[in-house]
Amino acid sequence: MTNAKRVCTECGTTVFADAPQGVCSVCLFRTGLASLDNENDEAFAPTVARMLKDFGDYELLEEIGRGGQGVVYRARQKSLNRIVALKVIGLAHWATEAHVKRFRLEAEAAASLNHPCIVPIYEVGERDGACYFSMGLVEGGQLDAVAKREPVPLDHAAELIAKLARAVHYAHEHGIVHRDIKPGNILLDAEGEPHLTDFGLARLVETESTVTRTMEVLGTPSYMAPEQAVGNNAGVTSATDIYGLGAVLYQLLTGHPPFAGGTTYETVRLVLDTEP
Repeated sequence: MTNAKRVCTECGTTVFADAPQGVCSVCLFRTGLASLDNENDEAFAPTVARMLKDFGDYELLEEIGRGGQGVVYRARQKSLNRIVALKVIGLAHWATEAHVKRFRLEAEAAASLNHPCIVPIYEVGERDGACYFSMGLVEGGQLDAVAKREPVPLDHAAELIAKLARAVHYAHEHGIVHRDIKPGNILLDAEGEPHLTDFGLARLVETESTVTRTMEVLGTPSYMAPEQAVGNNAGVTSATDIYGLGAVLYQLLTGHPPFAGGTTYETVRLVLDTEP
């Protein structure tokens, strides 16, 4: 690949001169599947297919999830011939310094932890206008899917939460607060063992930064502690994660989250003003 640079024709981010169709990886990711399904876009589809398959040292096999922090792919790391989960976030024109720092904090926080119930981080990097990191692939799916089907028996729910609580306690001992504990961030392996992932909202609690000082509401409203709901990030402590574990336990036992309004605002008001 040449070192010459150009600007993505879609979003304006800087890319290498030989970027396919002159667009960055993120724009290809965003439109790739639609383009592949569009019979009128035959010229673009082969390029998208190649780009979606080849991402540096990683061969992208399939998309397995997406959220506010990026897109997650099942991928093969070519150099080590191993299957991993690859998370990609775009650094397009709308991505602020806080977005990038928050993504990097996710990788930094998770990579510093070594616990059987925390998904490990392998590598962090940037490519063609995208920031990425690879992590262990947990094949069993999200706890969210289990929780939505039907209430979980008390003994099993208590066992899951106890294992997660030990993982969270380990993170707290290392100065890290997760800040977004919810069923969607808990993965189950083939044996049904839980693994906590997505430290996109985590921070090193002893570190002051422009990211952690902003008055943004960080977290998922249905499982959000009141201090998060009012945007008081300075008030977020390890107790916030304990609250999140309690909210997850509530959903496991009842089949629904403790608070769920029609909009984010309504949910936040429920968190602040009502009981579950």
